[in-house]
Amino acid sequence: MGIFKRKTSKATDENTKQAEEGPAIKLVDSCFCKNGHNLISDQATFSGQPGITLKLRNDSQEGLLSLSPIIGDRDRSFFATEWFEGEIVEICCPTCDEPLPVYNECFCGADLVAIFTKAKNDFANCVGICQRIGCTHAEIISNYDLRVNNRRGAFDKGTDLYGRS
Repeated sequence: MGIFKRKTSKATDENTKQAEEGPAIKLVDSCFCKNGHNLISDQATFSGQPGITLKLRNDSQEGLLSLSPIIGDRDRSFFATEWFEGEIVEICCPTCDEPLPVYNECFCGADLVAIFTKAKNDFANCVGICQRIGCTHAEIISNYDLRVNNRRGAFDKGTDLYGRS
Protein backbone atom coordinates (compact mmCIF):
# COMPACT_ATOMS: atom_id res chain seq x y z
CA MET A 1 0.00 0.00 0.00
CA GLY A 2 2.85 2.41 0.65
CA ILE A 3 1.87 5.44 2.71
CA PHE A 4 -1.26 5.46 4.83
CA LYS A 5 -2.73 7.50 7.62
CA ARG A 6 -2.86 5.63 10.88
CA LYS A 7 -6.00 6.21 12.87
CA THR A 8 -5.86 5.62 16.59
CA SER A 9 -9.58 5.27 17.37
CA LYS A 10 -13.02 4.87 15.83
CA ALA A 11 -14.39 7.91 14.04
CA THR A 12 -17.53 9.19 15.74
CA ASP A 13 -17.20 12.93 15.41
CA GLU A 14 -14.22 13.50 13.10
CA ASN A 15 -13.72 17.16 14.04
CA THR A 16 -13.78 16.45 17.78
CA LYS A 17 -11.44 13.48 17.42
CA GLN A 18 -9.03 15.47 15.24
CA ALA A 19 -8.89 18.27 17.82
CA GLU A 20 -8.33 15.80 20.66
CA GLU A 21 -5.77 13.57 18.93
CA GLY A 22 -4.01 16.00 16.63
CA PRO A 23 -3.29 15.31 12.96
CA ALA A 24 -3.25 11.75 11.63
CA ILE A 25 0.24 10.28 11.36
CA LYS A 26 1.52 9.47 7.88
CA LEU A 27 3.43 6.22 8.10
CA VAL A 28 5.49 4.42 5.46
CA ASP A 29 4.56 0.77 5.91
CA SER A 30 6.50 -0.68 2.97
CA CYS A 31 9.75 0.36 1.28
CA PHE A 32 11.80 -1.29 -1.44
CA CYS A 33 15.04 -0.78 -3.33
CA LYS A 34 15.03 -0.83 -7.14
CA ASN A 35 15.61 -4.62 -7.02
CA GLY A 36 12.54 -5.19 -4.81
CA HIS A 37 14.31 -5.86 -1.48
CA ASN A 38 12.25 -4.83 1.55
CA LEU A 39 13.90 -1.98 3.50
CA ILE A 40 11.57 -2.14 6.53
CA SER A 41 13.29 -3.92 9.40
CA ASP A 42 13.25 -4.36 13.16
CA GLN A 43 16.90 -3.18 13.36
CA ALA A 44 15.44 -0.15 15.17
CA THR A 45 11.88 0.85 16.06
CA PHE A 46 10.39 4.34 16.25
CA SER A 47 7.18 4.95 18.22
CA GLY A 48 6.65 1.19 18.10
CA GLN A 49 7.05 1.00 14.31
CA PRO A 50 9.87 -0.85 12.50
CA GLY A 51 12.36 1.50 10.84
CA ILE A 52 13.59 1.88 7.28
CA THR A 53 17.11 0.43 7.21
CA LEU A 54 19.61 1.68 4.64
CA LYS A 55 23.32 1.26 4.02
CA LEU A 56 25.38 4.46 3.92
CA ARG A 57 28.88 4.62 2.48
CA ASN A 58 31.59 6.97 1.35
CA ASP A 59 35.30 6.57 0.58
CA SER A 60 36.27 5.99 4.21
CA GLN A 61 33.43 4.02 5.84
CA GLU A 62 30.14 2.23 5.47
CA GLY A 63 27.42 1.37 7.95
CA LEU A 64 23.71 1.06 8.54
CA LEU A 65 21.14 3.73 9.23
CA SER A 66 17.58 3.16 10.42
CA LEU A 67 15.11 5.97 9.80
CA SER A 68 11.75 6.60 11.36
CA PRO A 69 8.96 5.46 9.00
CA ILE A 70 6.86 8.44 10.11
CA ILE A 71 6.82 11.13 7.41
CA GLY A 72 8.68 14.23 8.62
CA ASP A 73 10.10 12.57 11.76
CA ARG A 74 13.86 13.15 11.86
CA ASP A 75 14.56 10.33 14.36
CA ARG A 76 17.27 7.96 13.18
CA SER A 77 19.81 5.46 14.49
CA PHE A 78 23.30 4.99 13.04
CA PHE A 79 25.04 1.63 13.53
CA ALA A 80 28.82 1.07 13.71
CA THR A 81 29.70 4.43 12.11
CA GLU A 82 29.91 8.09 12.93
CA TRP A 83 28.77 10.55 10.27
CA PHE A 84 29.24 14.29 10.36
CA GLU A 85 26.84 17.11 9.57
CA GLY A 86 27.20 18.15 5.93
CA GLU A 87 28.82 14.89 4.78
CA ILE A 88 27.45 13.48 1.50
CA VAL A 89 26.99 9.71 1.48
CA GLU A 90 25.87 7.12 -1.03
CA ILE A 91 22.59 5.54 0.13
CA CYS A 92 22.25 1.86 -0.77
CA CYS A 93 20.12 -1.20 -0.18
CA PRO A 94 21.55 -3.19 2.76
CA THR A 95 20.69 -6.47 0.97
CA CYS A 96 22.06 -6.02 -2.56
CA ASP A 97 24.38 -3.00 -1.99
CA GLU A 98 22.88 -1.23 -5.04
CA PRO A 99 22.71 2.57 -4.73
CA LEU A 100 19.17 3.92 -4.52
CA PRO A 101 18.08 5.76 -7.71
CA VAL A 102 18.26 9.54 -7.88
CA TYR A 103 14.90 11.31 -7.82
CA ASN A 104 16.13 14.90 -8.15
CA GLU A 105 18.91 17.22 -7.06
CA CYS A 106 18.34 18.73 -3.63
CA PHE A 107 18.71 22.47 -3.06
CA CYS A 108 21.81 21.71 -0.95
CA GLY A 109 23.63 20.30 -4.01
CA ALA A 110 23.44 16.62 -3.03
CA ASP A 111 20.99 14.17 -4.62
CA LEU A 112 17.55 13.19 -3.34
CA VAL A 113 17.22 9.44 -3.72
CA ALA A 114 14.00 7.48 -4.17
CA ILE A 115 12.79 4.68 -1.94
CA PHE A 116 9.89 2.87 -3.61
CA THR A 117 6.73 2.21 -1.60
CA LYS A 118 5.76 -0.68 -3.88
CA ALA A 119 8.01 -3.53 -5.05
CA LYS A 120 7.68 -2.22 -8.62
CA ASN A 121 10.09 0.60 -9.59
CA ASP A 122 7.67 3.47 -9.96
CA PHE A 123 8.62 7.06 -9.17
CA ALA A 124 4.89 7.79 -8.74
CA ASN A 125 5.05 5.54 -5.65
CA CYS A 126 8.14 6.60 -3.77
CA VAL A 127 9.43 8.63 -0.87
CA GLY A 128 12.74 10.45 -0.88
CA ILE A 129 15.71 11.38 1.26
CA CYS A 130 18.71 13.64 0.71
CA GLN A 131 22.22 12.17 0.67
CA ARG A 132 23.66 15.02 2.78
CA ILE A 133 23.75 14.25 6.52
CA GLY A 134 21.81 16.96 8.35
CA CYS A 135 20.13 18.51 5.28
CA THR A 136 16.56 19.70 5.86
CA HIS A 137 15.57 16.96 3.40
CA ALA A 138 17.57 14.29 5.28
CA GLU A 139 14.31 12.72 6.43
CA ILE A 140 11.63 10.69 4.70
CA ILE A 141 9.74 13.04 2.37
CA SER A 142 6.37 11.88 1.04
CA ASN A 143 5.82 11.44 -2.69
CA TYR A 144 3.23 14.21 -2.63
CA ASP A 145 5.69 16.62 -0.99
CA LEU A 146 8.41 15.62 -3.45
CA ARG A 147 6.15 16.51 -6.39
CA VAL A 148 4.82 19.75 -4.86
CA ASN A 149 8.27 20.94 -3.77
CA ASN A 150 9.68 20.09 -7.19
CA ARG A 151 7.00 22.26 -8.87
CA ARG A 152 7.69 25.12 -6.44
CA GLY A 153 11.42 24.98 -7.21
CA ALA A 154 12.29 23.93 -3.67
CA PHE A 155 15.06 21.66 -4.92
CA ASP A 156 16.70 24.46 -6.89
CA LYS A 157 20.00 25.67 -5.46
CA GLY A 158 19.73 28.89 -3.51
CA THR A 159 16.03 28.51 -2.61
CA ASP A 160 14.19 27.52 0.53
CA LEU A 161 11.48 24.87 0.85
CA TYR A 162 8.98 27.24 -0.78
CA GLY A 163 11.11 28.02 -3.85
CA ARG A 164 12.00 31.51 -2.59
CA SER A 165 15.48 32.90 -3.23
